[in-house]
Amino acid sequence: MTSYYRYYFESGEIDGSAERILAKNELVYEFLKPHLAPGCAVLELGVGKGYFARVCTEHGHSYRGVEANEDQCRALADEGMEVTCGAVPPVPVEDERFGLVYCAHLLEHLPDSRAVHALMADCRRLVDDGGVIALLFPDAMAMGRQFWNCDYTHVYPTTERRIAQALADSGYEVLAGHRLSGHYTGARRLLARAVGSRPLTLRVAQAVARDPQRQDLFYRGWMYLQQDILLMARPLG
Repeated sequence: MTSYYRYYFESGEIDGSAERILAKNELVYEFLKPHLAPGCAVLELGVGKGYFARVCTEHGHSYRGVEANEDQCRALADEGMEVTCGAVPPVPVEDERFGLVYCAHLLEHLPDSRAVHALMADCRRLVDDGGVIALLFPDAMAMGRQFWNCDYTHVYPTTERRIAQALADSGYEVLAGHRLSGHYTGARRLLARAVGSRPLTLRVAQAVARDPQRQDLFYRGWMYLQQDILLMARPLG
């Protein structure tokens, strides 16, 4: 799995993007905080570059992650993070319980609805009493064709309705939901979507840029403002 998603991990950072992505993860944490016990253990599936892991440790949570890319696992381990290298489902974690099981931009990479259901069902055994599962995913309804174009590993179309159905089918009660565009929510999210995330904005920016590398940077910045959905749920029974 060393080469899986290498494009993402080796792509150059856009100026200021690390700060914006960290701000987005801090916003997500603020949404989750009312549902978390102080200092509870956190399990993240699909650690990526470790932004949410850093937010959790800064807030005093014990943290464990699962990541499919072997090179990234080693890089995270070098930072002192406890990360298991492996793909899901099933989750390669045994005999542990967590106050939060979290995954961001993972569900859309799964092959089909059966895999989504299997992952959610497997997560139930890892959620501690009173704990929650939280899922952050792109809104395929809002993105349209760009859901497929932006990433060759996007397979399963994620929408709020579909994921809520999958959670219910897997024995969860949805507690809350939020919509984000980058690190914006509320009125600022609506403004970001109205100004920055429209197809015309991208076409104009790429026409001005001309150079393929700059066009890709514009595309990635444009994608950052596309709508994400965060759902929090608790196992029933």
